[in-house]
Amino acid sequence: MKNPGQKLKSGLIALAVGIVLVAALDWAAAAATGRSMILGQWNQADHSTTLKNTKSGPALDLRASGPALKVSNGKKIAKLNADQLDGLDSTDLQSNRNVTYQWSATNHTGGFTQAIPDQPAGSYVISFSLQMNGAQGTEADPNVINCRIDQTTTVGIDTLKARLADTQLPSIDTIPTLNGSNPVVLATGDKLTLACTMTRNGLSWTTPVTQPITVNLLRVDGSTVTMGGAIPN
Repeated sequence: MKNPGQKLKSGLIALAVGIVLVAALDWAAAAATGRSMILGQWNQADHSTTLKNTKSGPALDLRASGPALKVSNGKKIAKLNADQLDGLDSTDLQSNRNVTYQWSATNHTGGFTQAIPDQPAGSYVISFSLQMNGAQGTEADPNVINCRIDQTTTVGIDTLKARLADTQLPSIDTIPTLNGSNPVVLATGDKLTLACTMTRNGLSWTTPVTQPITVNLLRVDGSTVTMGGAIPN
């Protein structure tokens, strides 16, 4: 039977061996992969640190109540693919994007309204053009045609917010051709409609095959529309 002194000696030897093994393993890891990384503290290395997952899934999973990743400069990071940036999809980050819609009319009588597909909130230059073969008036009875784009909102009560690119043409003996453009800032829930009226509402007209009714939206994010109030009297 070992006495207390021998038990203490054996325990100290085992502890020493354990410390040596831990130190050896830590040294081996440092020799193979660089210095050990200490969580919650500043870490520094003179070479790039690479994390590789030999199985499926990401090599690094960052979880935080705030931003999960921070960089020290604004240099471009190659091959970085983010689903969203500041809540925007990558396609929304394009400062300029051109979208065109076209419709035809055959033997249409009088005026019309045409809903324009919904657009993401942002700044745009909107324009339209159309030619109405058969809608021309006469000198004795001109056909006064008015075309515009109405901007309405569906948030709360449906409300007309603006009339854009309002254009009027008194047509006399010539095929009426109208076009107009206007800057516009769209908010979430805004709707756009192309509307045309005419004084001779019984005339039938057709759009040429090569010149359909066209609406174009050029997105120009960063633009603003400022209301300056009334002009001086």
